[in-house]
Amino acid sequence: MGGPEVRTLDSLARAYLKATGRRRAVVSVPLWGKAYRGFRNGGHLTPERAVGKGTFEEYLAARFGAGRGA
Repeated sequence: MGGPEVRTLDSLARAYLKATGRRRAVVSVPLWGKAYRGFRNGGHLTPERAVGKGTFEEYLAARFGAGRGA
């Protein structure tokens, strides 16, 4: 099961910060091991089963209010 978009963790973090009006640095932290290698290779993604309809931005707007970070 998945949503309508394939997004990077970086883009999700930046969208969250914008929606909440927070200013924070977003840093990349290298993660090691078999499980993290699977995530880096997209093993957790399901674009062929994108059953979700709402975007992350739509969720954030409903949760935190539209235009908060504008």
